[in-house]
Amino acid sequence: MARMKSHRLIATFLLLRCVTSIASAAAAEKINASYGAISGSMAQTWVAKEAKLFEKYGLDLNLVYISGGPRSIMSLIGGSVQFVNHSGMPALEAFQRGADTALIASPMNQLEHSLVVQKNIVNVEQLRGKVLGMSTVGSLTDILLREGLRLNGIGDKDVTIVSVGDLAARLNGLQTGRIHGAIIAGIQTLTANKLGFRTLIDYSKLPIEISGSGILVRRSYVSKNPDTTLRFLKAWIEGLYLFKAKPEFAFSVLKKYVATQDQEVLSTIYNLYKEKLMYKPTPTASVAKSMLHLLSRNSPQVAGANPEGFIETRFVNELESTGFFDEMTRQYGK
Repeated sequence: MARMKSHRLIATFLLLRCVTSIASAAAAEKINASYGAISGSMAQTWVAKEAKLFEKYGLDLNLVYISGGPRSIMSLIGGSVQFVNHSGMPALEAFQRGADTALIASPMNQLEHSLVVQKNIVNVEQLRGKVLGMSTVGSLTDILLREGLRLNGIGDKDVTIVSVGDLAARLNGLQTGRIHGAIIAGIQTLTANKLGFRTLIDYSKLPIEISGSGILVRRSYVSKNPDTTLRFLKAWIEGLYLFKAKPEFAFSVLKKYVATQDQEVLSTIYNLYKEKLMYKPTPTASVAKSMLHLLSRNSPQVAGANPEGFIETRFVNELESTGFFDEMTRQYGK
């Protein structure tokens, strides 16, 4: 009799756990988010996903890779994703055209790009007449490639600029000789150098301030869903604290998303972005103005425009005022 009672108690306990689990899963809010590059600048998104931090805050996140800024913003405006981790530039351009896009967090306000060329090209003057690759027309890589050339005395008409695709496609274009140079970022720069290609322009050394990685949204969505937005940011920001505090876990995540076992590459990515990514990702109007200045090169009508409507600081400010960052510091340190 005692044994039967014990078995009933165990069965009841297991049933309650099952019901609780099902209820918890049912209560989780389904959302979609995307990231726009195979780069360490996306690391906290990957870590938050793999560590189930979104689930911790009651979100059932479907995370997808969408290469290129224009495609990412089209998905955002179309409603297929609610949050985009990408450079702020394409969303700012859409904002200037009337979209309700906004930047609500920006942990990295510097560039990670390089213009990598065939090894027989040793100076910028030799770029004249050459074919250079970027991702897609109107993308961040398109705008940056042209600006980097301009700052080095090379005009658009001095070269042929072609759309090649994502980072892997641009690297492949260099290897096959289809293009003489390509603008790439993050991990691919080290990979390209190891393959014998030359870094001709290092954008991190140019006088350009930009949101290189941020969370982009539609104001219409976050206005109706402020609690969801805060919970998303909590998971995403905690992902950064975890990334910095737990290097072994971070390495395992980088291996998966970057798809490499090369320890030198992984160490370089980790050490670089551990320093580049900021704990408190408050977006600033000054960075938006810098991005507008870049946009005005190809779109003179935006010169002098006010970008402040694009910047939304209230969510990060609310997290700060409620002690979230202090809590993260107590939990993970700095």
